[in-house]
Amino acid sequence: MARNQICILLAAILLALPPANAALDQAALLRQFIESRQAQAKSATAAGSAETDDDTWADPVGSFGHLPTYCKSPKGSKEADRIKSLPGQPPRVNFEQFSGYVTVDEEHGRALFYYFVESPYDAASKPLVLWLNGGPGCSSLGAGAMAELGPFRVNPDGKTLSRNRHSWNNVANVIFLESPAGVGFSYSNTSSDYDKSGDKRTAMDSYNFILNWLERFPEYKGRDFYIAGESYAGHYIPELAAVIVAVRELTGKNPTNLKGIFVGNPYLDYYKNDKGSLEFLWNHGVMSDEMWANITEHCSFGPSDGTCCEEARSPFNFGKNFINTAGNIDQYNIYAPICIQAPNGTSYSSSYLSGYDPCIGNYVEVYLNSPEVQKAIHARLNTDWSICAGLPWNDAPLTMVPTLSWLIDTGLRVWVYSGDMDDKCPITATRYSIKDLDLAVTKPWRPWYTPANEVGGYIQQYEGGFTFASVRGSGHLVPSFQPKRSLVLFYSFLKGVLPPAVSLWRP
Repeated sequence: MARNQICILLAAILLALPPANAALDQAALLRQFIESRQAQAKSATAAGSAETDDDTWADPVGSFGHLPTYCKSPKGSKEADRIKSLPGQPPRVNFEQFSGYVTVDEEHGRALFYYFVESPYDAASKPLVLWLNGGPGCSSLGAGAMAELGPFRVNPDGKTLSRNRHSWNNVANVIFLESPAGVGFSYSNTSSDYDKSGDKRTAMDSYNFILNWLERFPEYKGRDFYIAGESYAGHYIPELAAVIVAVRELTGKNPTNLKGIFVGNPYLDYYKNDKGSLEFLWNHGVMSDEMWANITEHCSFGPSDGTCCEEARSPFNFGKNFINTAGNIDQYNIYAPICIQAPNGTSYSSSYLSGYDPCIGNYVEVYLNSPEVQKAIHARLNTDWSICAGLPWNDAPLTMVPTLSWLIDTGLRVWVYSGDMDDKCPITATRYSIKDLDLAVTKPWRPWYTPANEVGGYIQQYEGGFTFASVRGSGHLVPSFQPKRSLVLFYSFLKGVLPPAVSLWRP
């Protein structure tokens, strides 16, 4: 018995370590995070105790209501952050761009980097949106701005940009924040800060960022404010919203004028995501009936699962075994092409998918490591920029369902959406978490349409205005896979109105 416990603990420790030379992208970092949670659960089981959750988020007002409602000594200026032009940008750019650093902790010298694009169409009347990518530890500049919903996409030459016609700044003014410190261009002058990353400090730093940023851009004070993002931002977004609402509840002040959150393909619940991912693979024919039956027989997808469950599911564990068993497919979109690395160091797409290039992360990294680009965006020169940072992660609740429930009860607009081809944070897992919210349906499941008369996906609304939508034909990065559909859904969210229920097309 003792020997078995030692083996379990040793396996847990090995699982928690990142694989040698692993590519640090969003998928890899989320896999590492999930594996570390598996290690914690196994260690707790081996020790004969239950894994406990962090109670920080059980009482947001008590935990965060004391935070300031204004910036005491703002630094920096809007004009100093103005971007004259990005290297390689296309001609006739008709909107303003800004980027720079906002210090969120003076004592430690912790500063977060942002990129801000105003709308080209009547920016003064448009809302303010903060976009957050997940990881935990991935760049909203490199992923969100340069490969998904920003106004530009980086071309294969790594030097020039092309216009994204379906950029979200068509309908809003958008901030892309690299958070926490250690991600992208964001940094701390206190090196030990990088070992103390976690959900709680990320939320408080992001809150301090917004307060400081609004002093730099005072014309946005009082503007309707929304938070959007994807993946592990399923933690970041509700947590930042909880901090903001907690301060408002305690003080009666509303410095950010937060109106709602828009969360895509979110990582919400450790156990539900685990179950949902495997069930998704079975539903889509990647896993055999026999293997799924063996998993469901031995796994309860809870803290009591042990070695029998691990053995049953091992052929489909994340990482190398997943590729060997499922084939060389992309967990972000199991039907999408993958990026092939040629022996000469070049990369190319395994097949063609209109508007999507699986190798774009390579181009983004080349572009943002250009000294000319770093100078133009006011970043620290000679920064070795990468899309994600392998930061130790010290705290995270097992589930975000109680936080989402609390936010809905406060009257905040809460929409969650899922691309339906993603296995990293699949729609099946999200539906399990939504079921745990235990909300009555007010507007039943139905298709929604784009102006091109396509079924963009399906949507359902619940009491309190909570809304869940799917985006048809999309993977994890919805604005990359389905840019038109993502923009339609985002615009509907901003307006607080469900997208059209009927097609305008008639035979």
